[in-house]
Amino acid sequence: MNIKCPECGEEHDVADERIPAEKFKASCRGCQVQFVVAAEKCQVCGKLFQEGGECLPCRQESLAVLETAEVDKAVEGVDVLILKPAEMVSTVAAPRGTKKTSHTVQFSGMGGEFFRIWIVNLVLTIITFGIYTPWAKVRSRAYFYSHTTVAGEPFEYLADPMIILRGYLLIGGGFLIYSVSQAIPLINGVIALIFYAAFPFLVFKSFRFYAHNSSFKNIRFRFLGSLKEAYITYLALPLALLPSLGLIYPYWAYYKKKYFFENFAFGGTRNCFTGAAKPFYWIYVKGILLMLVPMAILGVVGGMFFSRFAQSPDEGMSAIFVWGVFGMYTILILGSTFVQQYIDAKTMNYCWQESELGSVRFESTLLPGKLMLIQFVNIMAIILSVGLLYPWAKVRRTRYILENLTLHITGDLDGFTSANAGNEDALGEAAMDFFDFEIGL
Repeated sequence: MNIKCPECGEEHDVADERIPAEKFKASCRGCQVQFVVAAEKCQVCGKLFQEGGECLPCRQESLAVLETAEVDKAVEGVDVLILKPAEMVSTVAAPRGTKKTSHTVQFSGMGGEFFRIWIVNLVLTIITFGIYTPWAKVRSRAYFYSHTTVAGEPFEYLADPMIILRGYLLIGGGFLIYSVSQAIPLINGVIALIFYAAFPFLVFKSFRFYAHNSSFKNIRFRFLGSLKEAYITYLALPLALLPSLGLIYPYWAYYKKKYFFENFAFGGTRNCFTGAAKPFYWIYVKGILLMLVPMAILGVVGGMFFSRFAQSPDEGMSAIFVWGVFGMYTILILGSTFVQQYIDAKTMNYCWQESELGSVRFESTLLPGKLMLIQFVNIMAIILSVGLLYPWAKVRRTRYILENLTLHITGDLDGFTSANAGNEDALGEAAMDFFDFEIGL
């Protein structure tokens, strides 16, 4: 259904299944104005269109206009339809005959190839006392980008290692001052507080740097989120976790995803994210219920060991007790890891489903059970190989995630245009890498 805002004149192409009723209020996210819309069914093609307008697919004109006196009665009890920003969707319906194609993301990286890059990076980082780290980071990311393709076109990672090195030196200097100041608790506490207060700024800068240096078909990505949103997401909401007894944690998880998905852009086209917090609560509730399984196993096994140890506290039972405690911790860690894979798969599927980048819609089909199995095998392989199979594990997990993402495209990918973007410093990127914080997808 094509809906036109009477205030700013922007048109929005809205799927018919999103229309809540025959008469409803709509909110234009371009100019924030709410207005009443009456839907009329086209007598020719059966599609919905706005009274007072016309059906774009077949140009059938409206037969009536909504009377002002009907407004209050028409919208009573009907949810307000939030329209997408004009720059996020096509402002006209797609012409008849427009080609629609689907492309699944392909990843051609191999564990053996990445192992050679990884081991060289590791050796050079050690012998240069960490100075080579930015080059190692860029080489690794460039490998994954160049082996990720959509419709045969690869991605590119364009970061300059020297810029990242400067960021590392700044962050490393700050960490050194913090370490030296531990002898003076007051100064040490002030520095820690300053870092915590600066953390949202560093995340904000990291997203901008990461997007700016990511490219597809010679068009750079951009991150358009504001610093204010970063402080809400990474400072205000975490501070509210304790007073809320953790009840807002799913909302915080949603807000972090929203901050990323709502603000990334490809060239001049900004992504539209229509997700809500409610599905996140359901996902986390199910995740908690799944966690009850390893907790129940822990309770049974722990009860058996403690009971047996209490009856015969000799040396042999002491060894068994130690192994029993180790086993319980292992079950707890594996259980929490599996639950995290379930949450990751479900939230990733949902966020891509609720995203639209111009003429591109996304579909992620990750299976939680499959992701759990991949992570379990990866963990065991890394432990048994003393870390040498880490490159293989990373390639394996990356391939599964990427090759379960499909792009449904109306038209083609040539309709995107680049946008002016200045240079971005690597301070935030360096801080996230230095302290090994994971803020991405």
